[in-house]
Amino acid sequence: MYKPIVEQEMISFSNLLFFTKINFKKFLSISFSACLLFSLYFLIKPAKYSSKVSFYTNYTESVTPSFLNSVLGAASGSTSPGLKFSIKHYTESERFLNEVVEYEYIINGESTTLVDYWGSDYDKIFTLNPISFLSKLNKNLMLNKELPISNQKRHFAKEKLAKSIKYSEERLLSHHEIIVTLTDQKLSKDIVANIYKSMVKYSSAVTNIKASEKREFIEGRIQQIKNELETSESKMIDLLKNNKDLSSPILLLEKERIERDIALFSQLYLSLSDKLESAKIDEKDTTSPIFLLDSPNISSNKSGIEFHKGLIFIFFLSFMTSLCFELYQNRRQLFR
Repeated sequence: MYKPIVEQEMISFSNLLFFTKINFKKFLSISFSACLLFSLYFLIKPAKYSSKVSFYTNYTESVTPSFLNSVLGAASGSTSPGLKFSIKHYTESERFLNEVVEYEYIINGESTTLVDYWGSDYDKIFTLNPISFLSKLNKNLMLNKELPISNQKRHFAKEKLAKSIKYSEERLLSHHEIIVTLTDQKLSKDIVANIYKSMVKYSSAVTNIKASEKREFIEGRIQQIKNELETSESKMIDLLKNNKDLSSPILLLEKERIERDIALFSQLYLSLSDKLESAKIDEKDTTSPIFLLDSPNISSNKSGIEFHKGLIFIFFLSFMTSLCFELYQNRRQLFR
């Protein structure tokens, strides 16, 4: 007979301790058995390795001041124009995942894509891990069977890639870190390197495309300003040709007005020409605001929980689980 632990809504910690002492050997044996199973699993499970790359995204070049820069800057309220994108959103995008899984890597001495390398297991469900088994079974049941086999393999490869990527960011300093964890350490390093190249390529493409749009707009605006300038110059020529004496106040006022238009259009034409040259340079520019800090490298240690920490966690988890189960089994005696 056990002494009640809870009686009349009062908890007796002494009775709980007494109950634990009586069953301590049972709990201890279960905990040691669980630790033994964990040790065996730790030794036979496939080792996983992590590869990491880190970089900054806050690099900006100083812009040469000009009349048009000051006008555009004042209008937009920004001193560092440019399209910014989220690294996290990019690494989760279909565009990025498709690009990485379709890139050819050297695996086992052969050039192949992740779609072909990982995709061969797209319909395999069985695994010793029950949680993983249920997850694979659910995905297999929910997968659209009408898709071509190649699309199903690509979908499987993209999911596996997304799970292997871990992204972290320090927003204050715009510091980013991407880690890829796989059983193949060389492949994890190659994927990390390819991820970094993909982001640099995308950031440069964004700059080039926007610069191309800007160049086309400025070219159109320059042509308009040139036409306006030529029209004002023609008016000045006609005024001087048709009026030998400009002593009339009306003629003088008209002359001053045309001179102001010519000066304004000339200044705008020069400023836009300067801006057009900058846009042409940006259109061909291959530099990127992404600055590499740590090159892609393989971690010195295996990925996952450390052995001693895992043993401690499993020991306490199994001990507490055994205690709770025993309390439940004897709940009629212990809880009154």
